[in-house]
Amino acid sequence: MKAIRTINLIKKFSRSAGYRDLVPFREKQWVIATDSVNLDIEDGEFFGLLGHNGAGKTTLVKQLCCLVRPNSGTAQIFGHDILKEEPEVKKLVALVSAEERSFYWRLTGRENLEFHAALYHLSRQQTKKRIDELLNLVGLADKADIRFQNYSTGMRQKLSIVRGLLSEPRILFVDEPTRSLDPISAQAVRHFLKEKVAGAGKTVVLATHNLNEAEQLCDRLVIMDHGRIKALGSVKELRSLFQTQEKCALQIKHFSDNLLPQLSGIDGVIECSPADKINGVLNIELMISNRALVLPRVLETIINSGAEVCDCQLIEAPLDEIFVQALHGNRTQEVKLNECGGSLYQA
Repeated sequence: MKAIRTINLIKKFSRSAGYRDLVPFREKQWVIATDSVNLDIEDGEFFGLLGHNGAGKTTLVKQLCCLVRPNSGTAQIFGHDILKEEPEVKKLVALVSAEERSFYWRLTGRENLEFHAALYHLSRQQTKKRIDELLNLVGLADKADIRFQNYSTGMRQKLSIVRGLLSEPRILFVDEPTRSLDPISAQAVRHFLKEKVAGAGKTVVLATHNLNEAEQLCDRLVIMDHGRIKALGSVKELRSLFQTQEKCALQIKHFSDNLLPQLSGIDGVIECSPADKINGVLNIELMISNRALVLPRVLETIINSGAEVCDCQLIEAPLDEIFVQALHGNRTQEVKLNECGGSLYQA
Protein backbone atom coordinates (compact mmCIF):
# COMPACT_ATOMS: atom_id res chain seq x y z
CA MET A 1 0.00 0.00 0.00
CA LYS A 2 1.26 3.45 -0.91
CA ALA A 3 1.88 5.89 1.92
CA ILE A 4 0.42 8.70 -0.21
CA ARG A 5 -1.50 8.62 -3.47
CA THR A 6 -2.92 11.78 -5.04
CA ILE A 7 -5.47 11.60 -7.84
CA ASN A 8 -5.93 14.67 -10.08
CA LEU A 9 -5.67 16.99 -7.08
CA ILE A 10 -6.77 20.53 -7.94
CA LYS A 11 -6.94 23.54 -5.62
CA LYS A 12 -7.65 27.08 -6.73
CA PHE A 13 -8.15 30.35 -4.87
CA SER A 14 -10.04 33.40 -6.01
CA ARG A 15 -7.83 36.36 -6.77
CA SER A 16 -8.81 39.50 -4.86
CA ALA A 17 -9.62 42.50 -7.08
CA GLY A 18 -10.25 44.98 -4.28
CA TYR A 19 -13.35 47.16 -4.65
CA ARG A 20 -14.17 45.49 -7.97
CA ASP A 21 -15.17 42.36 -6.02
CA LEU A 22 -18.27 44.33 -4.95
CA VAL A 23 -19.56 44.52 -8.51
CA PRO A 24 -22.41 41.98 -8.87
CA PHE A 25 -22.07 39.17 -11.43
CA ARG A 26 -18.44 40.01 -11.99
CA GLU A 27 -16.52 36.94 -13.12
CA LYS A 28 -13.97 35.85 -10.53
CA GLN A 29 -10.30 35.49 -11.31
CA TRP A 30 -8.66 32.30 -10.06
CA VAL A 31 -5.15 31.32 -8.99
CA ILE A 32 -4.49 27.60 -9.43
CA ALA A 33 -2.33 26.39 -6.52
CA THR A 34 -2.26 22.70 -7.43
CA ASP A 35 -3.15 21.62 -10.94
CA SER A 36 -4.06 17.95 -11.52
CA VAL A 37 -1.35 16.59 -9.20
CA ASN A 38 -0.85 12.82 -9.41
CA LEU A 39 1.70 11.29 -7.06
CA ASP A 40 2.58 7.94 -5.48
CA ILE A 41 4.86 8.03 -2.42
CA GLU A 42 6.13 4.82 -0.86
CA ASP A 43 6.04 3.93 2.83
CA GLY A 44 9.35 4.87 4.48
CA GLU A 45 10.42 7.15 1.63
CA PHE A 46 12.07 10.55 2.15
CA PHE A 47 10.25 12.49 -0.55
CA GLY A 48 10.88 16.06 -1.65
CA LEU A 49 8.60 18.76 -3.06
CA LEU A 50 11.00 21.16 -4.75
CA GLY A 51 9.97 24.48 -6.24
CA HIS A 52 10.25 28.25 -6.01
CA ASN A 53 8.01 30.29 -3.73
CA GLY A 54 4.45 30.07 -4.99
CA ALA A 55 4.98 26.76 -6.82
CA GLY A 56 2.20 25.07 -4.84
CA LYS A 57 4.24 23.02 -2.37
CA THR A 58 2.63 24.28 0.83
CA THR A 59 -0.89 24.09 -0.59
CA LEU A 60 -0.29 20.48 -1.58
CA VAL A 61 0.98 19.65 1.91
CA LYS A 62 -2.01 21.32 3.56
CA GLN A 63 -4.41 19.31 1.42
CA LEU A 64 -2.69 16.07 2.39
CA CYS A 65 -2.93 17.09 6.07
CA CYS A 66 -6.68 17.86 5.72
CA LEU A 67 -6.11 21.55 6.44
CA VAL A 68 -7.32 22.67 3.01
CA ARG A 69 -9.94 20.87 0.92
CA PRO A 70 -9.27 20.42 -2.81
CA ASN A 71 -11.71 21.77 -5.39
CA SER A 72 -11.59 18.46 -7.21
CA GLY A 73 -9.69 15.21 -7.12
CA THR A 74 -8.66 13.48 -3.93
CA ALA A 75 -5.78 11.78 -2.14
CA GLN A 76 -5.28 8.71 0.00
CA ILE A 77 -3.08 8.37 3.08
CA PHE A 78 -2.36 4.67 3.62
CA GLY A 79 -5.62 3.95 1.82
CA HIS A 80 -7.72 6.49 3.75
CA ASP A 81 -9.43 9.14 1.64
CA ILE A 82 -8.66 12.72 2.75
CA LEU A 83 -12.23 13.80 1.99
CA LYS A 84 -14.21 10.86 3.33
CA GLU A 85 -11.99 9.69 6.20
CA GLU A 86 -10.51 12.88 7.61
CA PRO A 87 -10.29 11.72 11.28
CA GLU A 88 -8.36 8.59 10.28
CA VAL A 89 -6.02 10.60 8.06
CA LYS A 90 -5.24 13.10 10.83
CA LYS A 91 -4.14 10.27 13.10
CA LEU A 92 -1.54 9.23 10.54
CA VAL A 93 0.04 12.60 9.70
CA ALA A 94 1.78 15.52 11.39
CA LEU A 95 2.99 18.84 10.01
CA VAL A 96 6.07 20.84 10.97
CA SER A 97 6.28 24.27 9.36
CA ALA A 98 8.78 27.11 9.41
CA GLU A 99 8.13 30.05 11.71
CA GLU A 100 5.91 28.00 14.00
CA ARG A 101 3.15 30.07 15.69
CA SER A 102 1.33 27.46 17.75
CA PHE A 103 3.61 27.58 20.80
CA TYR A 104 2.92 29.67 23.89
CA TRP A 105 5.89 31.93 24.50
CA ARG A 106 5.45 32.22 28.27
CA LEU A 107 5.36 28.45 28.76
CA THR A 108 8.47 26.31 28.91
CA GLY A 109 9.31 23.91 26.14
CA ARG A 110 8.10 20.99 28.25
CA GLU A 111 4.84 22.72 29.18
CA ASN A 112 4.15 23.45 25.52
CA LEU A 113 4.66 19.80 24.65
CA GLU A 114 2.43 18.68 27.53
CA PHE A 115 -0.32 20.96 26.22
CA HIS A 116 -0.10 19.50 22.72
CA ALA A 117 0.09 15.96 24.09
CA ALA A 118 -3.24 16.62 25.81
CA LEU A 119 -4.73 17.63 22.47
CA TYR A 120 -3.61 14.25 21.14
CA HIS A 121 -5.33 12.59 24.14
CA LEU A 122 -2.13 10.99 25.39
CA SER A 123 -2.18 9.68 28.95
CA ARG A 124 0.00 11.33 31.59
CA GLN A 125 2.34 8.35 31.58
CA GLN A 126 2.55 8.30 27.77
CA THR A 127 3.13 12.06 27.73
CA LYS A 128 6.07 12.00 30.13
CA LYS A 129 7.73 9.03 28.44
CA ARG A 130 7.28 10.38 24.92
CA ILE A 131 8.43 13.93 25.76
CA ASP A 132 11.53 12.71 27.59
CA GLU A 133 12.47 10.38 24.71
CA LEU A 134 12.05 13.04 22.04
CA LEU A 135 13.79 15.84 23.97
CA ASN A 136 16.79 13.56 24.45
CA LEU A 137 16.69 12.67 20.79
CA VAL A 138 16.94 16.30 19.62
CA GLY A 139 19.31 17.38 22.37
CA LEU A 140 16.90 19.68 24.22
CA ALA A 141 16.57 17.72 27.47
CA ASP A 142 18.63 20.27 29.40
CA LYS A 143 16.62 23.17 27.88
CA ALA A 144 13.15 21.69 28.43
CA ASP A 145 12.28 23.92 31.41
CA ILE A 146 13.30 27.21 29.80
CA ARG A 147 10.57 29.50 28.54
CA PHE A 148 9.91 29.17 24.83
CA GLN A 149 10.49 32.92 24.34
CA ASN A 150 14.12 32.39 25.35
CA TYR A 151 14.74 29.65 22.79
CA SER A 152 16.94 30.31 19.78
CA THR A 153 15.44 29.87 16.31
CA GLY A 154 17.15 26.50 15.96
CA MET A 155 15.81 25.30 19.31
CA ARG A 156 12.29 26.39 18.36
CA GLN A 157 12.49 24.44 15.12
CA LYS A 158 13.69 21.33 16.95
CA LEU A 159 10.81 21.69 19.41
CA SER A 160 8.42 21.95 16.45
CA ILE A 161 9.72 18.62 15.17
CA VAL A 162 9.29 17.09 18.64
CA ARG A 163 5.72 18.40 18.73
CA GLY A 164 5.09 16.83 15.33
CA LEU A 165 6.38 13.45 16.51
CA LEU A 166 4.40 13.37 19.79
CA SER A 167 1.49 11.48 18.27
CA GLU A 168 3.84 9.00 16.55
CA PRO A 169 2.58 9.77 13.03
CA ARG A 170 3.41 7.46 10.16
CA ILE A 171 3.99 10.45 7.86
CA LEU A 172 5.77 13.66 8.86
CA PHE A 173 5.28 16.65 6.57
CA VAL A 174 8.04 19.25 6.92
CA ASP A 175 7.57 22.64 5.25
CA GLU A 176 10.74 24.73 4.82
CA PRO A 177 12.26 23.50 8.12
CA THR A 178 15.57 25.37 7.79
CA ARG A 179 14.39 28.63 6.19
CA SER A 180 15.36 30.91 9.11
CA LEU A 181 18.23 28.87 10.54
CA ASP A 182 21.95 29.51 10.53
CA PRO A 183 24.06 26.91 8.66
CA ILE A 184 25.02 24.92 11.77
CA SER A 185 21.45 24.73 13.11
CA ALA A 186 20.13 23.91 9.64
CA GLN A 187 22.55 21.03 9.27
CA ALA A 188 21.58 19.71 12.71
CA VAL A 189 17.89 19.72 11.74
CA ARG A 190 18.63 17.97 8.44
CA HIS A 191 20.69 15.31 10.20
CA PHE A 192 17.91 14.69 12.69
CA LEU A 193 15.26 14.35 9.98
CA LYS A 194 17.38 11.97 7.92
CA GLU A 195 18.92 9.83 10.65
CA LYS A 196 16.37 9.87 13.48
CA VAL A 197 13.03 10.34 11.73
CA ALA A 198 13.44 8.73 8.30
CA GLY A 199 15.95 6.33 9.84
CA ALA A 200 13.20 5.08 12.15
CA GLY A 201 11.13 4.04 9.14
CA LYS A 202 8.76 6.99 8.98
CA THR A 203 7.70 8.55 5.70
CA VAL A 204 8.95 12.13 5.45
CA VAL A 205 7.67 14.65 2.91
CA LEU A 206 9.86 17.74 2.67
CA ALA A 207 8.68 20.93 0.98
CA THR A 208 11.63 23.17 0.18
CA HIS A 209 13.11 25.61 -2.30
CA ASN A 210 16.62 24.77 -1.05
CA LEU A 211 18.24 22.74 -3.83
CA ASN A 212 21.16 21.48 -1.73
CA GLU A 213 18.78 20.40 1.02
CA ALA A 214 16.64 18.43 -1.42
CA GLU A 215 19.66 16.70 -2.93
CA GLN A 216 21.14 15.89 0.48
CA LEU A 217 17.99 14.41 2.01
CA CYS A 218 15.53 13.08 -0.55
CA ASP A 219 15.27 9.59 -2.05
CA ARG A 220 13.02 11.01 -4.77
CA LEU A 221 11.61 14.43 -5.47
CA VAL A 222 9.24 16.33 -7.71
CA ILE A 223 9.96 19.69 -9.25
CA MET A 224 6.85 21.88 -9.10
CA ASP A 225 6.00 25.04 -10.98
CA HIS A 226 2.70 26.96 -10.86
CA GLY A 227 0.93 24.05 -9.20
CA ARG A 228 2.03 21.44 -11.71
CA ILE A 229 4.60 18.67 -11.43
CA LYS A 230 7.28 19.27 -14.05
CA ALA A 231 9.57 16.31 -13.27
CA LEU A 232 9.69 13.36 -10.90
CA GLY A 233 12.47 10.96 -9.95
CA SER A 234 15.62 10.50 -7.93
CA VAL A 235 18.36 13.10 -8.27
CA LYS A 236 20.34 10.56 -10.29
CA GLU A 237 17.41 10.01 -12.67
CA LEU A 238 16.81 13.73 -13.09
CA ARG A 239 20.48 14.35 -13.68
CA SER A 240 20.63 11.66 -16.36
CA LEU A 241 17.61 13.26 -18.02
CA PHE A 242 18.58 16.91 -18.01
CA GLN A 243 22.38 16.77 -18.08
CA THR A 244 22.73 16.69 -21.86
CA GLN A 245 26.38 17.75 -21.60
CA GLU A 246 28.91 16.32 -19.17
CA LYS A 247 32.08 17.83 -17.80
CA CYS A 248 35.24 15.79 -17.37
CA ALA A 249 38.41 16.84 -15.49
CA LEU A 250 41.71 15.29 -16.62
CA GLN A 251 45.28 15.38 -15.32
CA ILE A 252 47.89 14.59 -17.99
CA LYS A 253 51.69 14.16 -17.93
CA HIS A 254 54.24 13.98 -20.76
CA PHE A 255 51.95 15.83 -23.13
CA SER A 256 52.84 17.49 -26.41
CA ASP A 257 51.92 21.00 -27.52
CA ASN A 258 49.47 19.76 -30.16
CA LEU A 259 47.45 17.59 -27.74
CA LEU A 260 44.81 20.23 -26.95
CA PRO A 261 43.99 20.89 -30.63
CA GLN A 262 43.71 17.12 -31.15
CA LEU A 263 41.27 16.81 -28.24
CA SER A 264 39.24 19.80 -29.43
CA GLY A 265 38.88 18.17 -32.84
CA ILE A 266 37.26 14.97 -31.51
CA ASP A 267 33.62 14.64 -32.53
CA GLY A 268 31.52 15.14 -29.40
CA VAL A 269 34.02 17.34 -27.54
CA ILE A 270 32.15 20.62 -27.15
CA GLU A 271 34.83 22.52 -25.26
CA CYS A 272 38.41 21.87 -24.17
CA SER A 273 39.77 24.27 -21.56
CA PRO A 274 43.23 24.06 -19.98
CA ALA A 275 42.90 24.95 -16.30
CA ASP A 276 46.53 25.12 -15.18
CA LYS A 277 49.90 23.40 -15.32
CA ILE A 278 51.59 22.39 -12.04
CA ASN A 279 54.88 20.47 -11.79
CA GLY A 280 54.58 19.18 -15.34
CA VAL A 281 50.98 18.03 -14.90
CA LEU A 282 48.40 19.60 -17.19
CA ASN A 283 44.88 20.02 -15.77
CA ILE A 284 42.17 20.32 -18.40
CA GLU A 285 38.38 20.33 -18.40
CA LEU A 286 36.37 18.86 -21.26
CA MET A 287 32.69 19.42 -22.02
CA ILE A 288 31.45 16.34 -23.87
CA SER A 289 28.08 15.39 -25.34
CA ASN A 290 28.05 11.64 -24.71
CA ARG A 291 30.27 10.07 -22.09
CA ALA A 292 29.97 6.47 -23.31
CA LEU A 293 30.98 7.37 -26.87
CA VAL A 294 33.27 10.36 -26.50
CA LEU A 295 35.34 9.66 -23.38
CA PRO A 296 36.99 6.47 -24.78
CA ARG A 297 38.01 8.46 -27.88
CA VAL A 298 39.51 11.17 -25.67
CA LEU A 299 41.54 8.70 -23.62
CA GLU A 300 42.68 6.84 -26.76
CA THR A 301 43.86 10.10 -28.34
CA ILE A 302 45.83 11.05 -25.22
CA ILE A 303 47.54 7.65 -24.98
CA ASN A 304 48.34 7.48 -28.70
CA SER A 305 50.01 10.91 -28.43
CA GLY A 306 52.47 9.48 -25.89
CA ALA A 307 50.96 11.31 -22.93
CA GLU A 308 49.96 9.72 -19.62
CA VAL A 309 46.59 10.10 -17.90
CA CYS A 310 47.10 10.61 -14.15
CA ASP A 311 43.48 11.19 -13.23
CA CYS A 312 40.05 11.33 -14.85
CA GLN A 313 36.93 12.52 -13.02
CA LEU A 314 33.40 13.26 -14.16
CA ILE A 315 31.88 16.45 -12.71
CA GLU A 316 28.16 16.13 -12.08
CA ALA A 317 25.82 18.96 -12.97
CA PRO A 318 24.64 20.93 -9.93
CA LEU A 319 20.98 20.51 -9.05
CA ASP A 320 20.23 24.15 -9.83
CA GLU A 321 21.03 23.49 -13.51
CA ILE A 322 18.70 20.50 -13.48
CA PHE A 323 16.00 22.59 -11.80
CA VAL A 324 16.16 25.31 -14.45
CA GLN A 325 16.12 22.79 -17.30
CA ALA A 326 13.19 20.91 -15.73
CA LEU A 327 11.10 24.07 -15.83
CA HIS A 328 11.81 24.33 -19.57
CA GLY A 329 11.71 20.62 -20.44
CA ASN A 330 10.86 19.28 -23.89
CA ARG A 331 9.30 16.16 -25.36
CA THR A 332 12.70 14.59 -26.17
CA GLN A 333 13.53 14.71 -22.46
CA GLU A 334 10.19 13.08 -21.65
CA VAL A 335 11.06 10.05 -23.80
CA LYS A 336 14.48 9.79 -22.21
CA LEU A 337 13.08 9.99 -18.67
CA ASN A 338 10.49 7.30 -19.36
CA GLU A 339 13.34 5.06 -20.46
CA CYS A 340 15.22 5.58 -17.17
CA GLY A 341 12.18 5.11 -14.96
CA GLY A 342 11.32 8.68 -14.06
CA SER A 343 8.55 10.95 -15.21
CA LEU A 344 8.30 14.36 -16.83
CA TYR A 345 5.05 16.31 -16.72
CA GLN A 346 4.32 18.92 -19.32
CA ALA A 347 2.52 22.19 -18.67
